[in-house]
Amino acid sequence: MRSRFFVASLLAVGFALGGAIVPGCNCDKNPTKNPNGDMGVPSVGSITIDPSDVTLDLVQGQPPPTQAFTVTYHPSSGDKDVTGQCTYVLTDLTMGAMNLNVFTAGTDHGGTTQLLASFTDPSGQQQTAIATIHVRVHGTFQGPDCMGGGCGMFPPDNAPQCTATNITPQIYYPNDGVLLPPNMEVVAVHFTPFPAGPPVLPIQEFEIDFENAATDVRVVTKCATQLMDTAPTPAATGGCEYKLDPTVWDFIAKSNRGGDAVKITVRATTDGMCATSSTNSVNIAFGEQDVNGGIYYWKSSITAGGVGGNIWAKAFGNAVPEEQLTGVAGTNLANATCFGCHALSKDGKRMTVNFDDADSDDEYADVTHTLMDAVSKNSLDGHNTYGQFQPGFQAITPDVSTYVATNGLPSGASNTFFMYDAMTGAALAPATATIGPAMVGTAAARPTMPDWAPDGKSILFVQPNHVGSWDSNSRNDDNHVFGGSIYSAPYDPAAKTFGMPTAIVTSMGENNYYPGYSPDGSFIVFNRVPMQTVTNPISGRPDCMGTGAQVLCPNDSFSNPKARVMLLSTKAGAMPVDAENANGSPAASPVDVSNSWPRWSPFIQAYKGDKLLWVTFSSTRDYGLRVRNHKTGMFQCYPSDSLQQAGASHGSAFDANCQQPQIWMAAVNLSHLEFNSTDPSFVAFWLPFQDDLKHNHTAQWTQTVADQPPPDMANCIPSGGTCTAGGTPCCSGGCFGGICGIP
Repeated sequence: MRSRFFVASLLAVGFALGGAIVPGCNCDKNPTKNPNGDMGVPSVGSITIDPSDVTLDLVQGQPPPTQAFTVTYHPSSGDKDVTGQCTYVLTDLTMGAMNLNVFTAGTDHGGTTQLLASFTDPSGQQQTAIATIHVRVHGTFQGPDCMGGGCGMFPPDNAPQCTATNITPQIYYPNDGVLLPPNMEVVAVHFTPFPAGPPVLPIQEFEIDFENAATDVRVVTKCATQLMDTAPTPAATGGCEYKLDPTVWDFIAKSNRGGDAVKITVRATTDGMCATSSTNSVNIAFGEQDVNGGIYYWKSSITAGGVGGNIWAKAFGNAVPEEQLTGVAGTNLANATCFGCHALSKDGKRMTVNFDDADSDDEYADVTHTLMDAVSKNSLDGHNTYGQFQPGFQAITPDVSTYVATNGLPSGASNTFFMYDAMTGAALAPATATIGPAMVGTAAARPTMPDWAPDGKSILFVQPNHVGSWDSNSRNDDNHVFGGSIYSAPYDPAAKTFGMPTAIVTSMGENNYYPGYSPDGSFIVFNRVPMQTVTNPISGRPDCMGTGAQVLCPNDSFSNPKARVMLLSTKAGAMPVDAENANGSPAASPVDVSNSWPRWSPFIQAYKGDKLLWVTFSSTRDYGLRVRNHKTGMFQCYPSDSLQQAGASHGSAFDANCQQPQIWMAAVNLSHLEFNSTDPSFVAFWLPFQDDLKHNHTAQWTQTVADQPPPDMANCIPSGGTCTAGGTPCCSGGCFGGICGIP
C-alpha cells in the first residue's frame, strides 16, 4: 500500500507546498537513524514525528478514526516538544484532514498518505519530518435488490458449509489479473450460483467479498433478476450481476490506488445459516493515476435499409453521458445514416469521417470522407452527400494544420497521400505528397492507414503487398489489405513533402496493419494476422484463392477474427511483442476474438515506478455472462453482405447469429516493453459506458472531448510542475519523480 514514489517526490512535495526543504535537514521518518542511515540517535537540530508509521481502521457507518501526532526537536542539549509550533500538511488531501496535529480520516475511502510536519528552528532553518498514515477500510453494503431491508445478516466466515449439492457459485467477470483505472467508477461482477445446471434449493442471498490486507468490504445481494445475455438475442443466462455503485467503488478502488490486488470471492447461502464459497476467486488491482481523455468510437444502428452507425464520444472517468457526433438532427450531415472510419485531432475539435448509406454493403464507390467540426457536428468542406470525395484513411497532424488522406478506390492506386487543410478541408498546394520510391511493390503502390508521430515530423503507414480484389474484382479498396508491412517516413511540414521511408515491421507473409504511435512516439501498437494456408492459391498470392467470381484472402485486414494486438518499442533492434494478456490467449494457441483497431490513450502514467499506458481495441470475446459471442453457430459478420457474412443480401440487417464486437481496454507496462521481449500487457476489461446491445468498433482517443470539460482537470498541474502520485493530475504525461511530464 505504500507509495513507491515517496522518496522521489519528497522534495517536490515540499516545494509544492510552499516550504523550502533545505539541504542537510533530516527528512528520515525513522527517529532511530542518523543522517547517514546508521542506527543511532536523531541528528542534532533535526525533528522527529511520533508515530512515524500508523495504520487506522475506517469502518463504514462509524465515526472516522483519528490520530494525534507529536513532534520533537533535537537541539544539542535536551529534546523539546514542538508539536504546537509545527505546520502539518497531507500529501493526499482526499484521505482526510488535519486539525493542528490531529488527523481525521475521511469517510469515502482509505489508502496511504504522507503527513509533512514542518518546524522553523531557532536559527531560521526549516526542519521537516514525515509520517506515513495507512487507512484500512471495512464495510458491509447492500445491493440494489436488498434496499429497504430486503436482505438479512449474511452468515459469518466460519459458518458451516451448505450441504445441498450443485449450489457453488462461479465468477465469470472481471477476469483475474486485471488492472483498472481508479476513476472508472464502476465494474460489474458476473457470477452463477452454480457451475452447471440449476440449484436443487433456492439460494436466498449472496455475499461478494473484496479483500486484501487493507480492505475488507462485503456486498450482500439477492440476484433478484436473472442476468440476460444480449447476444445474439436477449436470453436468460442463469447468472447474476452486481455493479459497484460509486460509493462502493470509492471505498474499494480509491483505497487501493497503486496498491496490492483485491481478491473477489462470492459466497452463497440457502438458509441464512450455512455458506458456500465460489469455486474461483479473481484478483483485480487499480492504477495510481486517473485516466483522462476522450474516446470516439463507432456504434451500430439498424435501419430500414440495413445496418448503419454513428460516431459517439465519451470523456473517460466522469458521469457525462456519451454524445452522438454524426448524423445529428439540425446539422448538414443529418441525412447520412452510416458513419464509419474516423480520425481525430488531439484536441478533439476536428474529425475526418467516412460515411455511406445504410445499405450494409462493403463497396466503396458510394463512400465519401469529410472533415467535421466535432463541436458543431457539421461538415466543413461541403462533402455532405454520398460519393462526393475519395474514401479511405485519414490522419490529422498534431498541430491541426494539415491532414493526409488515402484514396481507397481502385483509381487511387498510387504512392501518394492527398493533402488538405485541417481547419477548412480545402485542398492544399501541393495537393498530393509522394511517398519515396524505395517501397515494397511498384510505383503504383498504395500506402494506407497513416498515423502521425507526436511531433508531426514523421508518419507511420502500411504498405500492403496487395489490396482487396473480390466480388468480380470490383472491390479492390484499401479497407481490405493483405501482407502489410509498416513503414515510417520523415515529413517536412514547411514543404509538405515526405522523405525516404524506413521499414519498421516487414511482412514475411503475415498481415501487419492499423499502426499507431504512443503519445511520446517511443512505442507502436498495431494489428497482426498470420499468413494462413489456403487450398488452390492464386499465383503470386499464396494467402488468397479463387472461388468463382470471388477471391478469398483469409488474412484480410478487414474485420478479421484472427486479429491480435501487437506492441513494439521504437528502440533500435526491438522486436514486436504479442500482447497475450490483453489478447486473452497465448500466441501459441490463439483464440479467434478479433482484437482489432488498437489505439493508445493520450497520457503516459506512472505505476509502481514504471511507465504505464492504456490501449483500447474492439473484440468479439465474451463479456462475462452479458455478451456471449461464442455460442454454437455464432460467427463474425460485418457488414451484412461482405464475405464475413456469407450469403447475405444487399441491404440486409445483421444475422441473428452475428457476434457483437465491444470496446475493451488494457494497461501496458511501457518500461517492461522497452527493455524486455515478453508480454508487458495486463488482462483486458470491458468499457462500462457502452451499449451492450450494439456492435462497437474503432475507438480513437483525444486529449479531451472538445465540448465537455475534461474530468478532474480544471486545476491540473502543467508539464514540469511538482506532483504526487494519486494527487492532482498532470495536464499531460504522468507524475515521475515528483515532476509532471514524460521521462
